[in-house]
Amino acid sequence: MLKEMLSRRNEEPFFLITVLLLIIIAVYNWVIALLALILIIGAYVLTRKNTNERNREISQFFDAVSQSVDQASTYAVQNLPIGIAIVDMQSSLCWANSVFRDWIGDIDNDQKLDHIMPNLNIDKFWGKFGYFFEHIDKRYYRVVYKYLQTEAAEDDNYLILYFEDITDTETQKMNCIASVPVLCDIEIDNMEEVAKGMTSVQQTTLWTNVNNCLIDELTSLGAFVRSYGNEKYFACLSREALDELKKDNFSFLEKIRMIHTVNRIPVTLSMGVAACPKDVVTQGMVNFNELADKAQAGLDLALGRGGDQVVVYEEDGSPHFYGGKTRSVEKNTRVRARVVAQAIRELIDTSDLVLVMGHEREDYDSIGAAVGVAHMARIIGKPVHIVISKQTDAIRRLETQILNVPAFKDLLISAETAEELCNSQTLLFIVDTHRTDMTVAPALIEQTERRVVIDHHRRSSDFIKKPLLTYTEPSSSSTSELVTELLQYYQEDVELEKIEATALYAGIIVDTKNFAVQTGVRTFDAAAYLRRSGADPEIVRELFSSDFTTVREKAAILSEARIVDGVAMASCPKGTKNTTIVAAQIADMLINIDNVNASFTFCELPDGNIGVSARSKGDINVQLVMEALGGGGHRTVAGAQLKERTVEEAQQDVMTALRDVINQNKETEKE
Repeated sequence: MLKEMLSRRNEEPFFLITVLLLIIIAVYNWVIALLALILIIGAYVLTRKNTNERNREISQFFDAVSQSVDQASTYAVQNLPIGIAIVDMQSSLCWANSVFRDWIGDIDNDQKLDHIMPNLNIDKFWGKFGYFFEHIDKRYYRVVYKYLQTEAAEDDNYLILYFEDITDTETQKMNCIASVPVLCDIEIDNMEEVAKGMTSVQQTTLWTNVNNCLIDELTSLGAFVRSYGNEKYFACLSREALDELKKDNFSFLEKIRMIHTVNRIPVTLSMGVAACPKDVVTQGMVNFNELADKAQAGLDLALGRGGDQVVVYEEDGSPHFYGGKTRSVEKNTRVRARVVAQAIRELIDTSDLVLVMGHEREDYDSIGAAVGVAHMARIIGKPVHIVISKQTDAIRRLETQILNVPAFKDLLISAETAEELCNSQTLLFIVDTHRTDMTVAPALIEQTERRVVIDHHRRSSDFIKKPLLTYTEPSSSSTSELVTELLQYYQEDVELEKIEATALYAGIIVDTKNFAVQTGVRTFDAAAYLRRSGADPEIVRELFSSDFTTVREKAAILSEARIVDGVAMASCPKGTKNTTIVAAQIADMLINIDNVNASFTFCELPDGNIGVSARSKGDINVQLVMEALGGGGHRTVAGAQLKERTVEEAQQDVMTALRDVINQNKETEKE
């Protein structure tokens, strides 16, 4: 129609000229004008007919071409090497090309795609464009999504999904990641202790069996293993081999423990493993020096937690623990205590001021160890103070007796005063804890780089960073025992004040439950030394005595306790005096009941948090339970503080963590 209109507009001038010429001719001879008119009309009709036929042929040609293009377009869309799907707000499939249906399989329109595509988040993607990755039926896809807005209501808008098959690329990527080297530092924990009393032949046989078991297990996975020094190994294995070991929960640790020994003490092994994060691998930025440092740090952490375990640093940079099923073995040698004592003396001698602090809400072990360390500084004439928290109800009686001694009048100071005194030349001792957030004054740790950590708890991942000296012995009964040993090697003429010896003795008493728990030969040696130095059992008995009201409160709490499947739980009422001490004592009482394997006592702390005291007879590792809740401790004695929780919620959290630990142990035993 448009062409005809344009054609008519072009013909109008010629028509007017023709009419004008015919009029002029008719003036002179109308016959000639009539003949001319007939000829012109005939020529016009013939021309018009030819033009119409030509236009019809051209139109048919273009229609044919257009139809071919539409068919080609439809074929191209249906058979692109890219899957295309259109979904609505309910993630229901509205349309899909044949490629998508071939990849996904038989799928009907209106079927929801979020059942086969877990990463398809319509609420998140609606109205936007971007991409995500999807894994469907052993194939990997990069899915680009684009929002299609129509002129209709929003309910009639759509999300278009473009699927690109990247299976080959992902397979190559996974193969690359699987072959990236993983570094391992390995150490036999207790070969020296196990081999004591054996003949040379027995020692050689034991060493050969342990060595063969370790090497055979790792080389079967294609690992490279080399021994360096006594009882130490370095191994390099693939990421794929590490995944196999993790899946098997490092079962070869159990095989090594099962190796027969003459004295029935099992040989245990510790490993630190460092794997490069996958995103770093894909960027080609693997730093093997950092991996080696992490592997060594992992081994130190495993040994600090008592050994017989594997610490793996992987994707998130945080350590993951495997093993740790046996108790820490007490080491008979005191060589390390003598070396550490001399190192501490040199550090104190080069310092202007010595500050000592333990964990918040101090107990007798914490304050006793602090008093012992303070004595080291006093005997060589260095100014020293013990930093105490505002919540010292648990040690109030001992604190009063210390302040009654004139020489100790200024020994105890607050955290605020300590922060004012502290400078870069201050030597800071942290005793009975190794976690910054549990100390009396975390700010002090940032004020000085001269830090010494002395602790007997199993090492956790958030260890105080870069201490000058670390002395941790998980096999020791208490930090007071460690400090007592250090005092014996500090100098020959150490003479403790009566209250100092009593404080250290009280620390050992409270952590060993009167020499009944976690007690070894070195524990009794330390206690004997303190008794010779003037420790007074009468004062200790007075420190631990309870009034009649407290006894009645304990009885009421015990009467409300409940025992389910060998797990005892009790709660201290709000407002209980010395609630942390009472909670610990209740947990001790509950664990002594027949058929109780673990006990947990809950109490509300003054700051609103919920404190948990956990005890075990040894079959259940309550340290792992408390670690899952942000706490820590030992296999049989542990604790935690839960923030923003009620007592009921805290009990549920503890039971959940306990079930996880028990289930993990069952799975390991099955394997």
